[in-house]
Amino acid sequence: MPFTLIDLKQIIDLSNFDKLIGEVEGQLFDVKGQPYRFEDGSDVKREFAKDVAAFANTRGGGILIGLRTKTGPLHTGEEIDEIRPIPRDNFDPDQYRKILAEWLYPQPTGVEILWTPFGPDAAKGVGTIFIPLQDDRAKPFLIKRVIGENKKSTELMIGYVERRIDGTEVRTIAEIHHALKLGFSFERELLGRIANLESLVERHFSAKAAVESLEQREETLEKRITRLIERQTA
Repeated sequence: MPFTLIDLKQIIDLSNFDKLIGEVEGQLFDVKGQPYRFEDGSDVKREFAKDVAAFANTRGGGILIGLRTKTGPLHTGEEIDEIRPIPRDNFDPDQYRKILAEWLYPQPTGVEILWTPFGPDAAKGVGTIFIPLQDDRAKPFLIKRVIGENKKSTELMIGYVERRIDGTEVRTIAEIHHALKLGFSFERELLGRIANLESLVERHFSAKAAVESLEQREETLEKRITRLIERQTA
């Protein structure tokens, strides 16, 4: 039976991480043996933002921290081999949320970042980042970098990524430029069509109002003529 996003969510909610042993990393989830080392600088923060954006831009998915993988003989992806819980002090959900707020635009909705106890040691567990299926109207989710710390700060968009099988596909600057060019062209064409439609509607109602005004004048004139005839024949 194919592994689904609903299956992954149930495993996370019920802490049934053992069910993942033997599963292969793919379109829906990525696993890591150790937490992201954000103290090493911006490259690691960008890597985390990229991983989340890749799932958000496709069909959703999850990142699980505290699992070991091995190379399987029958497939190309990494196979989950063992659950190796990490210390709770090594996974701060608030720090992960803050980094997403700083590095992604717009913010994916419904992202859940949790540390769950697992195994005999209550101080160790599995860190999970679950990204639900996103509304297509909110896409694309872009990686950004904010330069400066005042009101004149400049936001520099630096990337677009998608999850592809067991990896992350990064779009080149040429591909992003081409997509934006097509999008802007379509937007201008659409706005032009809307403007033409509004003009047609306005002319229609103006003409209708003019006809109604003429009909009212004719009706008034007929009433006056009728009254005048009635007086003369009385």
